[in-house]
Amino acid sequence: MSTLSRIGQAAAERGLPFLVVGGYAVMAHGFSRTTLDLDLLISRGSRVAWTDLLAALGYKLWQESSAFSQFTAPPSELPVDLMVVADDSFAKLAADARDAHYGDAVSKVVSLWHLLALKCHAIKHGHPGRVEKDVDDVLRLIEVNHLDVYSDKLRETVLTHGIPELYDKLQRTFGKS
Repeated sequence: MSTLSRIGQAAAERGLPFLVVGGYAVMAHGFSRTTLDLDLLISRGSRVAWTDLLAALGYKLWQESSAFSQFTAPPSELPVDLMVVADDSFAKLAADARDAHYGDAVSKVVSLWHLLALKCHAIKHGHPGRVEKDVDDVLRLIEVNHLDVYSDKLRETVLTHGIPELYDKLQRTFGKS
C-alpha cells in the first residue's frame, strides 16, 4: 500500500478531506517527474486533527509555520508536507478538484488552474532553492496541457499569483514566431 493510499484511508476514516498538491498534482496534470515527498492541502480548521492523524501513522512533526507543517516519515514512507489554507479557500479549491489515480490510491487533486496559481504563489513567496523547480513545473504544465500563454486566463493567473518576470519568461519560451 502506498503512502498516499495509507494516509487517504486514515483520513477517510476520520472524515478529514484533503487535496493533493505539489509533485503528485503536477504528475496528475500530465508532467511526469520525481518527487521525494507528499504535499497535501488541508483546511486550517482541520490542522490539529491532521497532526494527530499523521502522528498515529508514525510521522513526526519536523517544522511548522502558519501555512505549513512538515513531517518526517516512518520507515518506507514518504515525508509529508501539509499546506494549510483558510477554510473558505479550501472549499473553493475542493469545489474544482478532480479525482486522480495514483497506483492503488484515488485522491482529489487541485485543478490545473489552481495548481498553476499555487506554483506561481510559491515562486513569488517561496524558498529560493525551490524557485527553479516550480518555474520548470509551470513551464511543463503549460506545455503538456497546450495552454496559450497569450490567453487572458493564463496572463491573469500568473500576474495575480506570481511575478511579472515569470510571465515574461513564459512569453519568451512559448512566444509566437
